[in-house]
Amino acid sequence: VVNNCTGEYFDGYEMVASSPETPNDDALSKLLDGTVDAMWVSVSQSEFYKNAGCISNDPNKSSPFPDWDCAKWAGFGTKFAFIQTGLFSHSHNGSTLAMSKKGSGLNEIINPCMERYMRTNEYYEVCAKYGLAGDCYPNSYFPEEYFTSTTSVWNINTQDLPTQCKDGYCACPS
Repeated sequence: VVNNCTGEYFDGYEMVASSPETPNDDALSKLLDGTVDAMWVSVSQSEFYKNAGCISNDPNKSSPFPDWDCAKWAGFGTKFAFIQTGLFSHSHNGSTLAMSKKGSGLNEIINPCMERYMRTNEYYEVCAKYGLAGDCYPNSYFPEEYFTSTTSVWNINTQDLPTQCKDGYCACPS
């Protein structure tokens, strides 16, 4: 994957596995206690934690999800921030829903279902519920502002970020 600030490939790092039970919290714990220097996580995760109420001015906020440690995530923008955004060379069209052997025919089964679902009001409601409507593919149920809205910060290349580390998303050093 290319570093958007330098234009060079990331190298000289070691990947350290996280707990499969709570991978994001475990990775963040390792970052905060100095076990690792950085963590690789989908940058949209900060919005999931924020929309769940974990990232707020209340460090004692409890999580609606028992396996999320809100106290750790409350440090977003003060104790930790994303240093790279817009890293798309490793993915195509978002999250992976299923993995199968090439030629298995699974695409022919899943894609029509997804296409039908993505045209429904329920699809919009799920996107809105989790604060992702700006990143979902809008359909006729989305309010007009989603057709003209700005790009979410995590979809902007680091070199083009209008934010600062205190916002939780560090731009490239000048």
